[in-house]
Amino acid sequence: MVSAVLDSPSTTAKPDRGPVVFAVTTGTLILTTVFVCARLTCRTFIVRKVSSDDYCIIVALVLAFGLSFAIDYGTAKGLGQHDHDISDQYWDALRRSEYAFTILYNPALMATKSSILIFYLRLSGNTQKLLRFASWTVLVIVNVAGTVLTILNIFQCNPVNAAFTNHSGRCIPLLTEFICAAPVNVVTDLAILALPLPILTSMRLPPRQKIILVFTFALGIFVTIVDVIRIYYLQRAVNDAPVSPLSGPDVAFGGTSEFSWNASLALMWSAVEVNVGITCACVLTLKPLIIRILPSMLRDPNGSERRPSGTIDKMADGGPGQATRPEADDIDAQISAMEFLTTPDMMMEENTDRSYGSVLTNTATSSSQDVSGVYFGFVNMRKPKSIIRTCTKDAIRYCTVVSMLFIIWGFSYGLLNTLSNVVAQISDMTVPETLGLTSIYFGAGYFFGPLLVGEWILRRDEHRRLGRKGKRHHHHHERSVGGFKATFMLGLCIYGIGTIIFWPSAVLTSFSGFLISNFVVGFGLAVLETAANPFIVLCGPMDYAEMRLLVAQGLQAVATVLSGLLAQKVFFNELSSATHVNSMTLLDVQWTFLAITLLCVALALFFYYMPLPEVTDAEMENSTRYLPVDPKQRSFFGLQLRTWSLALAVVAQWFYVASQETMSIFFRNLLKPSLNSQIVTPTTRDTSVKTTGYAMSTTDYLLIAHSSFAASRLLAAYMAYLSPTHPKIPQPRTILNICAVFGVITGILVVAIRPKNPNLLAIPVVAFFFFEGPMWPLIYTLGLRGQGKRTKRAAAYITMGASGPAFWPFVVYGIHQGGVGYQTAFAVVPAMMAFTCIYSLFLNLKRDARALVDARIGPEQQKKIQDRANREIELDAIMEATRRTSISEIDRFGPSSFDPEKYNIIRKLSVAMTKNRSNSDPTSVEHGEFQRSIAERI
Repeated sequence: MVSAVLDSPSTTAKPDRGPVVFAVTTGTLILTTVFVCARLTCRTFIVRKVSSDDYCIIVALVLAFGLSFAIDYGTAKGLGQHDHDISDQYWDALRRSEYAFTILYNPALMATKSSILIFYLRLSGNTQKLLRFASWTVLVIVNVAGTVLTILNIFQCNPVNAAFTNHSGRCIPLLTEFICAAPVNVVTDLAILALPLPILTSMRLPPRQKIILVFTFALGIFVTIVDVIRIYYLQRAVNDAPVSPLSGPDVAFGGTSEFSWNASLALMWSAVEVNVGITCACVLTLKPLIIRILPSMLRDPNGSERRPSGTIDKMADGGPGQATRPEADDIDAQISAMEFLTTPDMMMEENTDRSYGSVLTNTATSSSQDVSGVYFGFVNMRKPKSIIRTCTKDAIRYCTVVSMLFIIWGFSYGLLNTLSNVVAQISDMTVPETLGLTSIYFGAGYFFGPLLVGEWILRRDEHRRLGRKGKRHHHHHERSVGGFKATFMLGLCIYGIGTIIFWPSAVLTSFSGFLISNFVVGFGLAVLETAANPFIVLCGPMDYAEMRLLVAQGLQAVATVLSGLLAQKVFFNELSSATHVNSMTLLDVQWTFLAITLLCVALALFFYYMPLPEVTDAEMENSTRYLPVDPKQRSFFGLQLRTWSLALAVVAQWFYVASQETMSIFFRNLLKPSLNSQIVTPTTRDTSVKTTGYAMSTTDYLLIAHSSFAASRLLAAYMAYLSPTHPKIPQPRTILNICAVFGVITGILVVAIRPKNPNLLAIPVVAFFFFEGPMWPLIYTLGLRGQGKRTKRAAAYITMGASGPAFWPFVVYGIHQGGVGYQTAFAVVPAMMAFTCIYSLFLNLKRDARALVDARIGPEQQKKIQDRANREIELDAIMEATRRTSISEIDRFGPSSFDPEKYNIIRKLSVAMTKNRSNSDPTSVEHGEFQRSIAERI
């Protein structure tokens, strides 16, 4: 609508977007000024406390005024008109106004976002450590990125004065730079929007105040929407602009001859983004002013009728300086930030000391009052205590939720696999560069992700419990950060960042950018898999662990087929026409990646609120006592049986994934052995038609192969479901052995046969996909069996096994470069599958290993495991709750409040529980830490 109005011809036949740009920019600036003045009035005359975030908003307003004035001045000099309609006398002034805008834009955003983040820091105080850390992290990113972009804008031309004069020089295309920087704005906008939500939703407020509170913070969504609209107009403008640096005496500002016309709407929306962002930042601090003007708006109609805030009255009377305690300034600053988030009944009245504790207790720690639930203000969702205690009904619900992650990375894999081939074609990459995209995804992302981040976050609770024996802990108000849920959230965030990095890479058609994007995506998905796979394996009856993971991985394979079909038939369907192949083809896909990023943020928030069961290393160790063999018994070379099982599982996984990806990369070369000069990808321009002699195109054959891959996983899942109760159904280890052996056989057939009818060669190729389908989930599940307290670490190692494609595709390509055809070079693949067979043979031929993975935990034994976990976890909960209460009383009221009788009860419970546990159980360590913390505080 806006674009149609702006582009419609005027009565003078002289199109001009300037008037609308001027009106929108000026209107939003006036609105921003009003809100900033209201904020300063509130902070100066009502609260009487001006903080650093207020100074930042003043700086942001000054920069926004300069930015808006530059745009308004430019509209008077031709901004929004075509070049031929701009008078020669206006060109210098227009160039200078546009240059001034580019310099002021990023600092204005920096100041606005810094103000909001500093407000979050004051909001969190010393009680929300995670919010403080996240706020500091985003604050650093905002200012570092903003500074770099500002410097880049200042020195966009060489020499600098070439940007605003007719001086000859070399300049960066400005629109390209803006759209490349857009992902940073989107990511930081989403982060700023999501950071306070955990605090807001955990607070116990009257319904009216809670609605107003959430709505106020949700105004940030509008800023993100404006940013997306701005990106849309930037993309429209960049379609006609070059992406590489330009030089010469006639180079125009911005890198295009129609910059004034093309960029006018993008500049207008940039000003709207800055002005609306400042307005939203001011709304967060206006509660004291609203209370003075419209007190009934925030007062609970069913609540108390006393004055809304004793804090404000005390500040207005004497100011914070009249407080008697030396740290009163800090307390007033904390309360002034917290005050916006509290109900009148929660604010202080007469005693400053007491009210301050009340504020922190009712706000920052409200979520910890019920450690077993997640409070939304209208429903209390009970949090499960352990995966070991999960019943079948609950396990189905939890596994269904986590299976969404499998669908996400299945969709990502199919899309990125096709996209990498398109990037290679459009960017004229060499074959090693094309292979490098896959190598960085698996070889780097899946190698470093599980080991550096995935395992550390997944086991962080264990690190806190066991790895700090010599240090004191004062985290009784902190939520623990670690476990499955935290790993899911972190993996989603990393994955979302990787998908949004694709945006600038597509604009610049940059090989290094695509490498970074693939690495971050692979890293994030590896972190996700480190937690998601063991969660599915452990959540539910142990007899059906293989079935659950096969179903989840089957859904992932189905998503891969659907995303590949979507990419090949929708996004890149025009590749059959050479006239459409350019960098703009990639820009058409950027909205899909933006949608994936937004979906990742939404899923991360969903998992934050979704109660998920966790499990400790001690519980996993106790669960192994019901196995028919001891996993820690010595085997070959004195190593434990479970160590051999894990080591061989990692090796098998490494070779299996390497063979799988090698087949996918060289799929079409195998079906067309005569094309040995280059890698022929599924998206090359002749794939939309049938290849000579084939019944269908190779693209369709690839879809059939991926479909057989998914079908085999679902079929194996059904067999794993029947095997515990049907002795004649093969056990999972047998299914793995069958798949590995037939994978070797079909691989050899691909190398050996040279049929006259080329369609016959597709049979062993598709069969290879079929037999390799169930291998990943089976290796993963069997490798975790009997690992006990090492289960989480073992999951990280097995996930790391997916780094096999780091260099094996290069080996096949190197053999081909030696003068051998791809079909012969493919002999490397069945050789790798033979190494995978070693693990399945170990499980089938060694009696103890066979008994370990074939072990079935019947209903009676499963109930014993759950009962034992129930007793231990209930004792843990009692100790933790009493410990938290005792330490809190000592902190607030002094050593005299300590009740030795209550403490003796805890000690007796601890001793009783310690007797029933193994020496590796960390509860005794926790108990010792509790004793030391009590003694120190007394």
